[in-house]
Amino acid sequence: MTKSKWKDPGIIMVIALVVISAIVWIWWPTEVYWMGISLAGWLMFFCFFVWLLLTFLYVIWIEKIEKQPDGESDKR
Repeated sequence: MTKSKWKDPGIIMVIALVVISAIVWIWWPTEVYWMGISLAGWLMFFCFFVWLLLTFLYVIWIEKIEKQPDGESDKR
């Protein structure tokens, strides 16, 4: 039995990245400043840590899937 493609870690991570990027691009606050820096700059700075966290989660998730016995892993 094959797994759904929508449960693939890569697809889920891409969806998460697209959603976060869409929020930043739809609401691009260039005229709001905090501590002398545009809010868009702060968003880009803090999103770096979100991307880093998502990367670690992805690697751990893939490692967990690869360690599963051959009978349980998704064969493509």
